Amino acid sequence: MKLDEVFKIEYSHTDYDDLLEYYARVFQTRYRNGVLEMPPAYGQGVMRLLLLPNGLQCLISDYSVKQDMVFQRRKSSKNYYILRFDELSTDSGQASSLASKSAVCLTTTNFDWLFFETCGACIRSLNISFSEEWLMHFLQREPNADNILKYLAQKISAFSYEPMDTEYKQLLGEVLHPSCDEPFTLLHQYNRVMLLLELYFERLAKKSTAEISNQASRVAPEDAERLKEVEQLLLKDFSMPPGIAKLARVAAMSESKLKSCFKEQYGVSIYQYFQKHRMQKAKAMIVSRKYKLSQISMELGYENTSSFKKAFMKVFDQLPGEVVSETVSENENHS
Repeated sequence: MKLDEVFKIEYSHTDYDDLLEYYARVFQTRYRNGVLEMPPAYGQGVMRLLLLPNGLQCLISDYSVKQDMVFQRRKSSKNYYILRFDELSTDSGQASSLASKSAVCLTTTNFDWLFFETCGACIRSLNISFSEEWLMHFLQREPNADNILKYLAQKISAFSYEPMDTEYKQLLGEVLHPSCDEPFTLLHQYNRVMLLLELYFERLAKKSTAEISNQASRVAPEDAERLKEVEQLLLKDFSMPPGIAKLARVAAMSESKLKSCFKEQYGVSIYQYFQKHRMQKAKAMIVSRKYKLSQISMELGYENTSSFKKAFMKVFDQLPGEVVSETVSENENHS
């Protein structure tokens, strides 16, 4: 994938109907009755809007790619969760490996998101959008609801992924291609979408309960709240990591306690967390094609491009110039 040949789409829409209208204008194609037909120059197949009776919005994608593309979602002030089920295969019909080409991921519109599609790939995906209020209502009878919400508050910015196993794949296939008579299609899809949600959150409940229990004796609730303030400060400006002393004052902790609590809460050190998001910002700037490497290096606080390249390589195991190569495309489709 060559940078100057990539077709790039930027958006910040949170409503899928509006988003598909926007895609139709970008692709110069038709969007009618909730269906967008991919134009021959870009692909073959459809993107489809699915509105469910309980207020959920879903975006179904089922098409082959004829031109390298990158979709970049800009963060929005409107906070929505996006549960993504992404499955890719090659144009020869060979199934892609679960580890590298198929994944389930819960993201939020509070953060930027990059998704690469390479020429020849076949895309089968389902995006489910829901508000925090919808999620709380969905979980209201779940005994572990508090643990799930705490876990999401801690982990959502880190983009947690899991492979799409056979159970997920089967349900996804039944959403994309319902095996029922026409009058029952919506009911069938509604049922399968809810089963996917239940399956995901059932697994998340087990994971969150175990992790929150492990944290309970080490990170007090009031300390966890202060760590959120530290996290916000870390992500506010990527030109220079805030000093530990300053962060400790914000958290009202000693420096040693801050380091210990932060690692317990987020799984990595303060600097590792900062660097991960710093390099994600760098990747978004590179893909935008609006900045020279020297400009990106300077904006992110590096004295020279050599230091920046080393830092980028350490996080992504790729040089900045290879960010839109096929290898990175494979990584980003599940990360």
